[in-house]
Amino acid sequence: MSPADPPMSSTPKDVVWKRGKTKLFRYRRQTDYVYPVPYVMVPWLGISRTHVLDLLPGNSFIEFLVKQGYDVYLLDWGDIDEEDKDLGFDEGSLKIIPRAIERALEESEAQEVTINGICLGGTMSASYLALTPDAPVRNFVTIVAPIDFDEGGLYKTWLNEKYFPADLIVERYGGIPANLMSSAFKMLRPTIDAEALSGLWMNLESPDYPDSFKAMSKWANDYIGMPGKFFSQLSKDLYFKNKLFNGQFVLNGRTVDLKNIHQPLLVAGAKQDYIVPPLAARALGDAVSSTETEYIELTGGHISVFSGRQANQTLWPKMNEWLSARSK
Repeated sequence: MSPADPPMSSTPKDVVWKRGKTKLFRYRRQTDYVYPVPYVMVPWLGISRTHVLDLLPGNSFIEFLVKQGYDVYLLDWGDIDEEDKDLGFDEGSLKIIPRAIERALEESEAQEVTINGICLGGTMSASYLALTPDAPVRNFVTIVAPIDFDEGGLYKTWLNEKYFPADLIVERYGGIPANLMSSAFKMLRPTIDAEALSGLWMNLESPDYPDSFKAMSKWANDYIGMPGKFFSQLSKDLYFKNKLFNGQFVLNGRTVDLKNIHQPLLVAGAKQDYIVPPLAARALGDAVSSTETEYIELTGGHISVFSGRQANQTLWPKMNEWLSARSK
């Protein structure tokens, strides 16, 4: 890191479990009282790094949660490369996520956790809970997590099996390499870099804006790959055939039935999300059997809804209000 770079991902933490490249971080307490139900964050697999969840001091989702008294854990999938081509929903949802939860329970000496699945981490977490009805999970929170892939926006169109050679790409590269991942997101919104620079120009006199811009820009241009098996399942089974929402998604020979999810559920969508449109995320609330569900749709994009400059006034306090009553 350059001395000119802002202090990203600086909330104190420890590695409490490791499996290959995957790590489970536990963030150090900063309050006298800590809620007894641990809070396990499961982010997306591949695409980008998890630094955006702990962007800057004072502008960090994780720092906020820790300072509210939550015992926060983060599952970090690591740098995905061609050697990880066989990592898919099966292993991620039915081996890695359960073991991370087990380790969090061991560390905290608790009986249950709250799972917060973000983006595709929410899709994977939903698959885990649907196949593990007796999981030691008290609450389930998803943020911009795609469930109904028929509402998947442009990606639904682009990943149509008739036109997109998913199998050929996986065969050639073992997955989606970082440079191709970068190109896909730039194509989805070609003006995004110009918009970011325009925002910087308009806010140069704001004392905090340049550091925030540099941190977000550094994260947004640091892509990582996606494993071949995971991408094949995502593109062919979910985006093309919508098998998860339709009750036809099979992992390790077992059908994923979202109605097996019964935990109190909070679903968050973003009004300006062009990656996971709000209807794609909102669908989870209608698919589960939970008697206590809530959907919130907030101003913001796919990332800015939980990591933008306004998130500390919108999503974060709303989540704290919901969680505090269910984490005692």
